[in-house]
Amino acid sequence: MRSGATAILVVLILFAAPLAGCLSNSPVSTVDDLADDASMGDATEAIELVVWASFALESKEEEAFLDAVKSFEAANPNIAVEATLIPYTNADQLYMTAAQGGEAPDLVRLSSDQLGKIGEVRVNGYPLLEDLRPHLTPTERAIYDTRALQAMRYGDDLLGLPASQDCLSLIFNKRLFDQQGIEYPDENWTLDDLVEAAENLTNGDVQGLAIPVKNAYWWFPFQTAFGGQLFDENGTPSLNSNGSAEAMQWMIGLEKENGVVAKGTQIESMKTQFMASKAAIIVDGPWNWATYEASRLDIGQTLLPKHPNTGLPASPLVTYKGWSVSESSSEKEAAVELALWLSSPEVQRVFALDTYTMPTAIALYEDSNISEDAVLAGFLAQAQVATPAPTTKGMSQVYGPLGTAFERTYADPDIAETALREANDELISLIAGDL
Repeated sequence: MRSGATAILVVLILFAAPLAGCLSNSPVSTVDDLADDASMGDATEAIELVVWASFALESKEEEAFLDAVKSFEAANPNIAVEATLIPYTNADQLYMTAAQGGEAPDLVRLSSDQLGKIGEVRVNGYPLLEDLRPHLTPTERAIYDTRALQAMRYGDDLLGLPASQDCLSLIFNKRLFDQQGIEYPDENWTLDDLVEAAENLTNGDVQGLAIPVKNAYWWFPFQTAFGGQLFDENGTPSLNSNGSAEAMQWMIGLEKENGVVAKGTQIESMKTQFMASKAAIIVDGPWNWATYEASRLDIGQTLLPKHPNTGLPASPLVTYKGWSVSESSSEKEAAVELALWLSSPEVQRVFALDTYTMPTAIALYEDSNISEDAVLAGFLAQAQVATPAPTTKGMSQVYGPLGTAFERTYADPDIAETALREANDELISLIAGDL
């Protein structure tokens, strides 16, 4: 490894991964001149840090990340950082395998829900990730949104520093609305308004809405609008809570009954439809915003709609991504300093303005460059009414049982309640280790 240089190794990129950001053409300064606070002083002992980052290869996120690493190295000439890109979708499994084999990196980028899977794993009685509480001052902890910091906890342990957040929201093609003479959606829309507009916008080869109707992540917002919840106040699975089956039937009905969603729509085909102006409305996150802009679409964003009867808003899961230090690292002090820098307001600001990555640093919520950006402000407003994904083992295991429930209900909508009850029983058994 070369001192002061960043080696980029791309490993196991086998699947397309959902990203926590997207490309942007808006120019901002790099972090080259912002790293003074990241300096570890006059330390002269040579230190090598290995960092795993779950950004996409040759993306703007990777570029912003590498700029931040270079700035840290410039401020700390005794530290050399080796950066390895890993796929986001299985970053947790890659990390657990490496850590249990004694080959963990010093620092790794993980999401809050991935921490729920890693949190209770032990090797010789020791956890895989370092509890960061003893390493942080009250001032350093106060940088972050309270919900974001709490989401990086597993039990009492703080297993990461939150550098970003993301969630779903409503995105629409203005030109298709204009062609049909339909008013743009806004924060006052109900689910009935959504369906009515989607029906009026479905015309010829254009669908009113693009959404993967059998995907649990896209169902979570509507479950809450119908009054359901994934877990109760004690953290016990409640997949079959009141309103949940109705929400599942409603979502599947968008395709099978209302006909506003193209049959078989999946995450990738959803994006393709929207980019080709074959879908007027899409439920998606900020990570794809610039991709849609690059397709020369005139797009808008607003909050997900409310339920007309419950009055409850569709509340998407908000997840947080940040930097975790390995318990086995021999350079914990340096690794914590790098984690603080990569999740600092300075670096978060660059990510926000350059990649539409939503920040978690409280000071940036009032930054005029962010608050006056319609896209960032809009998604941050959605995040404020979103539901933080619990950092628990149960959350990390919820998708398997729910996937089965969706397949069964798609085949026979009348069994939604039974399918969700059995999925809930399965999740409880998984958490208990009975399966």
